[in-house]
Amino acid sequence: MMRKALLAAAVSASLVGCSTSQTSFYKNREAAGSTSLCRTLAESTDPKFRQDVAAELVSRGITSSEQCRKRVDTQNAVIAGVAIAAGVAIAVAAGSSGGGGGGYSGGGGYGVAWDQFYNEYYQPIWRCRDKATGRFVDDWRCSSKPMHDGTWPGWSA
Repeated sequence: MMRKALLAAAVSASLVGCSTSQTSFYKNREAAGSTSLCRTLAESTDPKFRQDVAAELVSRGITSSEQCRKRVDTQNAVIAGVAIAAGVAIAVAAGSSGGGGGGYSGGGGYGVAWDQFYNEYYQPIWRCRDKATGRFVDDWRCSSKPMHDGTWPGWSA
């Protein structure tokens, strides 16, 4: 279980920098993924390289910046989902491999808590999560809790 979680975390971390270098682009344009080219178009400051990347995207049927933005947003959402799942899996694995005792440890592993993160439009949103599983639950379950994102640090907006 722990190995799968670590592998998922490594894969998601490797996807974050998915833009294409000039060298690899000019060496083999066809090898670059369309979403990677969209990221490159957004990040590059070289006008000639941007023009060549844009021409390649048009040849692939991607003709607007909106299409590119949607591709990048979708990939970001997938990366965030994988990272969250990996974090939950690691937390669950760490909790289940503890050294004896059992029972309530006082660490707040029961109940629900608010979690703040960015949606696919880069807007901060609040959702209620089950502390034991990390899964989203109905927001009304957190209605009596303060909107403080201390249970899942690093994911707040």
